[in-house]
Amino acid sequence: MTDRPTVYAPFAAERDARDLQQLIAQIETGFNQKNAAVLDGPFSDDAVVIVPDGTILRGWRNLFDYHTARLAGPVTGWTTRIEILSISSPAPDLAILHLRQDTTTPQGAFANHGTVVAVKQDGTWWISAMQNTNVA
Repeated sequence: MTDRPTVYAPFAAERDARDLQQLIAQIETGFNQKNAAVLDGPFSDDAVVIVPDGTILRGWRNLFDYHTARLAGPVTGWTTRIEILSISSPAPDLAILHLRQDTTTPQGAFANHGTVVAVKQDGTWWISAMQNTNVA
């Protein structure tokens, strides 16, 4: 076997970690309030998001339209809690977050695991990509 590089440095910037925690809290708040503008606020204009059913949404407008319809329909009685499991940084101003999302519905509960790619531009963190997968 050949040696393999380590590419993820531990994320140690305390202020950045707090800012990233706030991004995730905004997603949780937007979902629980059924407010797509709050939910999608942290995403960049060119974000790519893969939702649990495998649908790929490209761009903020498509994400916002998807969430606007979804929050007014199938998920109206749902609540969620999102926890950051880890934050690592393969490069300055780039963070990889691993998440767990626990959702409660009138019919029961389920969990998702997800990955977020966040980019810091002009002092502000933005989500450029997110993938969310149901846990069996």
